[in-house]
Amino acid sequence: MSALLAGTVFGVCVITGVLIGELRAPRPEGAVRAAMLTPRHVRDYLPRRYSLLLGALVLALAVLLTFVITVTRSMVGPDSFIHAACPGDVEFVVSQREILSAVLGVVVCVVGGAGVCLFAVRRIVTRPALPGSPVPDAADHALRAASAEAVTLVWGCLVASSLLASAAIASIYLESLASAPCNNHGLAAPSILVYLVVASSAAGLIYLLVRLTRLPGLSGAPV
Repeated sequence: MSALLAGTVFGVCVITGVLIGELRAPRPEGAVRAAMLTPRHVRDYLPRRYSLLLGALVLALAVLLTFVITVTRSMVGPDSFIHAACPGDVEFVVSQREILSAVLGVVVCVVGGAGVCLFAVRRIVTRPALPGSPVPDAADHALRAASAEAVTLVWGCLVASSLLASAAIASIYLESLASAPCNNHGLAAPSILVYLVVASSAAGLIYLLVRLTRLPGLSGAPV
């Protein structure tokens, strides 16, 4: 069940790449003198157009992981293992501890990634403008907004890729359990729903990646 973390690892790599790029952005050197105070707030730079999609992805991931935990606990045997076949048949066993550890790993990475990305957005919003820069205020605001949007998108990619990998593994997991007559407790219908989650999360991940590649770079030109 360590494959549950495959999507999360992919999302973490995407976040790492974007954050490294933001850390390498030019910053003022030496003393910084400012003649005008420009108050900036993180909430003003967070893109609200992704709120519905990101909220749906987070909710779907939470429901899926809760469902996996519930099924695992309901089908675990006295030996703390889940048997994917009837006694006497060729079977494979899954450790309850292994599944719960993988679920916990996904949750920690998603929540931790949210904290890191929020901190990165705060740094982007509050970083000083380059002294003597010919970039006007409107362009500076646009560059900060694009950077904040990029960080938001990569966190969405982390959630979507985690959901995609978790749903794909869960579909195989449920199909194996449902195929054994002694374990069949009406898992066929949930398996179909999980397949729908796989398709939806894949579409969401592709959309977020496409939006990320179309963001303007530091020069203001499309990447």
